[in-house]
Amino acid sequence: MTIKLVHTENTPVETSERARILVMGQAARGLAAALLRLRSTAEICAADTGAEALEFLRSGEFDHVLVDNREDGALALTIPALARVKSIGKLTVLAGPQSAETILAIPGVDDVIQSPYNPIEIAKSLGVEVVDSRTEDQPEDNLGRREHDIDTPEIHGEVERASVETVEEEDMRPVYLKAMSALARVIPGLTPILSLLYKNIALTLLAALFVAFISYGVMIAYFLIAGDWSTPLQLQRGHETVIKAERERGELQVKRNLVLQQMADAQGKEERAQKDLDRADVLAQIVGSTLDQEIENQKDQEVLIDDDLKALEGVLGSYGSKASRQKERERLRSAFKRRVITRRNFQQSMLNLSEIEENIVNLNERISRKQNEQRLGSQAKAYLTQLKAQLSGGTSNGVIATGKAEFIPIANQVIEVQQIRAAANSDLTEATAAKSTLENSISVLTNSIKELESTPMIRALEQPVNVLFVPYDNINSYEAGEPLYTCAFAIFWCTKVGTVGDGIGGEIVTTHPFFGKPIRGQFVEANLTEKSAAQEEIIHVGRPPLFF
Repeated sequence: MTIKLVHTENTPVETSERARILVMGQAARGLAAALLRLRSTAEICAADTGAEALEFLRSGEFDHVLVDNREDGALALTIPALARVKSIGKLTVLAGPQSAETILAIPGVDDVIQSPYNPIEIAKSLGVEVVDSRTEDQPEDNLGRREHDIDTPEIHGEVERASVETVEEEDMRPVYLKAMSALARVIPGLTPILSLLYKNIALTLLAALFVAFISYGVMIAYFLIAGDWSTPLQLQRGHETVIKAERERGELQVKRNLVLQQMADAQGKEERAQKDLDRADVLAQIVGSTLDQEIENQKDQEVLIDDDLKALEGVLGSYGSKASRQKERERLRSAFKRRVITRRNFQQSMLNLSEIEENIVNLNERISRKQNEQRLGSQAKAYLTQLKAQLSGGTSNGVIATGKAEFIPIANQVIEVQQIRAAANSDLTEATAAKSTLENSISVLTNSIKELESTPMIRALEQPVNVLFVPYDNINSYEAGEPLYTCAFAIFWCTKVGTVGDGIGGEIVTTHPFFGKPIRGQFVEANLTEKSAAQEEIIHVGRPPLFF
């Protein structure tokens, strides 16, 4: 932003004699405005930074450049470059206490002004023609001024320095204040009216502040001791509490769906286990029939072996005892010695006895084999009987482990039946227990969803619901059916707007409507007859706070 000051009435608009002055630095605008207040005939520009100054220097030549370096700032580095610019007629620097000597040594710097800084001296250094504004004052404007103030240049210098320091504040005044000040200078007698107006405005503002302070104190006292206030709130889709309730309902529904899926899996497992038990029963019937047939075969085999043993034992008994056969041999030898029988008869008789002994040995071997077969048959029958007992529901595998190799296939079938039954019974027991637990979970989740869907937070998804946030300290005052009131000024001029509804479970944390601190409480549903009451800051229950 650039300040280009307007020439005075003593100099024409289009004149080449009017000097151009550029002021640089943080207080450039104040210095430029001060020079204007001295009623300079020069054209004065102001630049806050070196970059703005360079823009001005590119636009044309300047008769004087004033650099404000009173704070010994970064402009000290720019001064040597400015000293070499040919478009500058005269370079004047307001130097600080630390940079004065350095700036004095820079070639091209025409004038260095040190503290104390006199505006008149600065104006003369810039070649500015200063017109004493006091000579142009109207006589009535100088009433009350001391005579020596008019002719004392020190007083004028003080006034001008004060103007330099306050010009920025004056420039910051609102436009309407500037306009009123200018109007007061033009219209005689307006100043007392404006002064009275300012005074009344000030008194009004003080009174308003006092009333506000008293009201603030009353409100603090009310919120500290009152127990009937609450904060209205309209729940609708998108509200944080409604979103939380909707998310909670969704989570419960997802959990219920998972439990229902687990219930379906448990039912499927139970059905498969029952089918396995049925299959095991069918297989047990088949294996049982086979075992019965094998047992019958063993019994028939035992009968045949018994008959063979009896026949062999009868044949063996027909040969007599061993002693009788030995006695027969002795008789034959004696008869041969006595020459009663011939040698041929003797030898033939002895051969017959030998054949008898051989037959007896063979008979004994056959009887032994039959007895062994009889024993094995009895064992096989007992083994098959025990397999059948286990097939009917026994749990021991000891007999199966000690069975004959020829019965391994049927033993495997018995083992398979037992394994199928054991696995099916285990799955059936597990599925039955899981179903009981899952049915309980489904019931709990379903009831929770129903309770949540009956709350105002879920009903607010369909249409807005009015609720009240009630702090724990005030919750006992909010019973269903109690009247509700809103007030024009928090606790004054109250009107009835509805009644208290049902309470809503769950803790809510929010901020205090007056103190701004966290506060805990619960929601209570509000049956509002005045829909606008939901937009109020607070609502009272029972009666108006001040009975009106």
